[in-house]
Amino acid sequence: MIKEQLQRRLAAASKREKCDLVIKGAQIIDVFSLTLFEADVAITDGVIVGLGNYSGIKEVDAKGAYLAPTFIDGHVHIESAMVPPEEFAKVVVPRGVTTIFADPHEIANVGGLEAVTYMIEASKGLPLDVKMMAPSSVPATDFEHNGAELTAEDIEKLFDHYQSFGLAEVMDYPAVLKGEEPILSKLLASIERGKIIDGHAAGLDEVGLNAYRVAGIQNDHEAVTAEEALARLRRGMYVLMREGTAAKDLEALLPILTPENARRCVFSTDDKHLDDLINEGSIDASIKKAIRLGVNPLQAIQMASLNAAECFGIRDKGAIAPGYEASFVFIRDLSNLEIESVFIKGEHVAQNGKMLKDIREPINPPAFLMKSVQLAPLTEKSLQLKLTNRKANIIGVTPGSIVTEHLVEEVDVLDGFFQPAVSRNQLKLVVAERHHKLGHVGVGIVKGIPIKDGAIVATVAHDSHNIVACGTDDQSIKQAIEHVATIQGGIAVVKSGKILAELSLPLAGLMSLEPFEEINNSLQKLEVALKEIGFEEDWNPFLTLSFLALPVIPSLKLTDTGLFNVEQFKHISVEQG
Repeated sequence: MIKEQLQRRLAAASKREKCDLVIKGAQIIDVFSLTLFEADVAITDGVIVGLGNYSGIKEVDAKGAYLAPTFIDGHVHIESAMVPPEEFAKVVVPRGVTTIFADPHEIANVGGLEAVTYMIEASKGLPLDVKMMAPSSVPATDFEHNGAELTAEDIEKLFDHYQSFGLAEVMDYPAVLKGEEPILSKLLASIERGKIIDGHAAGLDEVGLNAYRVAGIQNDHEAVTAEEALARLRRGMYVLMREGTAAKDLEALLPILTPENARRCVFSTDDKHLDDLINEGSIDASIKKAIRLGVNPLQAIQMASLNAAECFGIRDKGAIAPGYEASFVFIRDLSNLEIESVFIKGEHVAQNGKMLKDIREPINPPAFLMKSVQLAPLTEKSLQLKLTNRKANIIGVTPGSIVTEHLVEEVDVLDGFFQPAVSRNQLKLVVAERHHKLGHVGVGIVKGIPIKDGAIVATVAHDSHNIVACGTDDQSIKQAIEHVATIQGGIAVVKSGKILAELSLPLAGLMSLEPFEEINNSLQKLEVALKEIGFEEDWNPFLTLSFLALPVIPSLKLTDTGLFNVEQFKHISVEQG
């Protein structure tokens, strides 16, 4: 802050000069004490300079609306919405989300450092304040093949030259516990620079959590039970309560809230599909759900604002108070969180769910990210799963969770090869390497994605983002995989030799460059196509499918090199015994 700016703000605060903007007639939500009070809110240079009785060059009558600080997403992957940052901002800002802590490790696993720097550039100059973290785990493990690597030197470059805010979710917990390189160098680079370090402590016991805290990891979004959340709180960690598309943990975690510990709890979405962001919302949806589950509305808003800001050491966001950024929302109905207006730094940017402010033209991505799908030729043999007996290790899917079960069941075998059984919901799952034409194809069995005829496929497969497909027959699976390779990335539904619906994702195989409205139309067509292949559930199978290849989340997952047991942290045979 320059001296002239401070003098101007002090003159407005002390009423020696008129403020730029004054909000009158609002019920202010005090996130410090969880109370309401009425006062004028005085703003100069986009900063709140006073509460009380003020006059301004411009005055806005809130007409009795509640005034709350805007919302903060504590951990999100923009790529999971299948849009670049410019379109993402158009979706979440009208819902009151104006700051996010984004981990671009999805695109980093495809394109490395250049892909991350593209995301940083694409996030500049937006009404959405994107705090871009440096991906810590690229690749996530050594047990699969991704597109690129981020070294400790790359992390230092992201900190020193690209102003990355902190170190994103640390996934490789065996390496952390053993103090191995290169994760040790990445942690030290963060600690030496005073950077925030995000956790990814899925399934860790108390010893693992202790080690994570010793390593300087300050928060975690992977608690899925109340007991896990309490274990993190007791070790001084912030708990990021996740409510995304595939992982919905709020209902399980909210019962731990007490007046004594609530300040250590924050909301995050992690991974949320575009259609869910449009239909349900972002952090605003988490607040609404918390309120429905009995949380005090003011407490829920505090978790989405002040708590999140303090978790990440942001001193000027998250409250309606002097010295804080003048970013706030008018809420007409508090119980339903009906957001009427969104202001960012004193500027009215959205009204009734629509942007009022134009967003600049998108940044062009590097050309190589538009040609990222490099698939070796598939053969029928590469999709076969040889079994010598009928007992098999099966990945069990639970809707609303990215944690899977390790099932052991009898399966159908014909001529020594696994045969999908629709009646028992035992389908074939395939992960095919798509970055360097290596020809690796992992084949397994999944239960819990009830498709009756055909296949679904995606080039979104966390975190290495190979091609993942699930289906009832090899022909449909092969056609699905080859189709998304031909269109350079996307998701699709296949039946009887026909592509029923698709969404092209040519940017790294993860994102579309179309307007978000057009992408949403394609997603709706995919929903119709899913019904044609017999999927009648009310959850999204594509995001669930994408997490079946993530070998850092319990219990069983499938990589391009085979079935992976996360508890044992090693590959195992599909065949049991």
